[in-house]
Amino acid sequence: MSDWRMSTPKRLVSGIGSVDQLPLLLHEMHLRRPFVVIDPIVEKTAFGLKVLSLMETSKNQRFVDFVTNPTFVHVEKALQAFIEFGCDSIVSIGGGSAIDLAKVVGLVAANGGQVEDYFHGKKTEIRPVPLIAIPTTCGTGAESSPFAVIMDPLIPKKRGVENPFLMPTTVILDPESLSTLSRVMVAATGMDVFAHVLESHLSKKATVLTRLVSRGLLYSIRSSLEKAIFNREIHALEVMLNIAFTARLLYPRTGLTIAHALSHPLGAHTNIHHGLAVVVFLQSSLEFNLPACKALLLDIEATLGLGREGLSLFSWLEAIVSNSGMKDMIVSALANQNLQIERIASEAQESSNIPSNPREIQSNDICDIIRSSLLRFTNG
Repeated sequence: MSDWRMSTPKRLVSGIGSVDQLPLLLHEMHLRRPFVVIDPIVEKTAFGLKVLSLMETSKNQRFVDFVTNPTFVHVEKALQAFIEFGCDSIVSIGGGSAIDLAKVVGLVAANGGQVEDYFHGKKTEIRPVPLIAIPTTCGTGAESSPFAVIMDPLIPKKRGVENPFLMPTTVILDPESLSTLSRVMVAATGMDVFAHVLESHLSKKATVLTRLVSRGLLYSIRSSLEKAIFNREIHALEVMLNIAFTARLLYPRTGLTIAHALSHPLGAHTNIHHGLAVVVFLQSSLEFNLPACKALLLDIEATLGLGREGLSLFSWLEAIVSNSGMKDMIVSALANQNLQIERIASEAQESSNIPSNPREIQSNDICDIIRSSLLRFTNG
């Protein structure tokens, strides 16, 4: 028997051009002083400029002083700006970094104390100001999650926190937000959401219900992922954005696998994009888990329809990684990195995804997965 407690955003606005509804949403919610957290790269895109222009009539404070994998220092800076401006809401535009930072700012502003306190169990009683999340990637699904991940730069380590108050109030899923992404970033975020669905399907904690959902998502991914990456088809981008939202509702309860457990420490030690970090470990993780989930992997291949094209799951993944430019970017990101394999393995063992991995895994197994993964993208 499974017993889940789930929460979702109160309102979802989706479809091509749906971001145009932002001024109306702010008006309906009586929000006049939004704190705008926007990814500094997105800020300069056509979509970012459009969103900012839609809020020109409101008194808003813009915050862009953060990077991929924002730290507690970035959150503190944002929190100070939020408080000084006296904001009544938050609008976050970007990927997981922008949305997670915005979530934590709202939580701490409402409940007081230091940012780090909430990553060590500080209780909350006061609901934050409304948060409108506008994702500009089709990967993390942070917009539909009561979780946030922030980098602790002193360790370095990514720290996560779960709190129902972290769930955005309203989400806008506009596929036009993806149209200015580079091919490799569409691929990296798309592969992240593919991994979310695939790993949740393989998870020890998966149920009949969750696998019904994940099969449907896998089918949709097969029809849209390559069109989104290589052709920039707007309807394919829309499907991928919707899958990212839906998958994030699913996998926090099923858990994922060692691939995601390893991606976070790799990101912390190298600052590599999260989607690319997942790609680094995905194939070696699947090869390790194969003895424990062969039937499920065959089910995934059948759902994806790869057999009809003479493809295996591995050959299909390898082609996308290579042809999209992800492999070259990973090789560049890992070049000259003096990675501490045992430390990364130790930090991965602390992940909540270890108990849901399909096959029992020991520290020496994790080190072997890291080594075999690195051989694919480095000279060893």
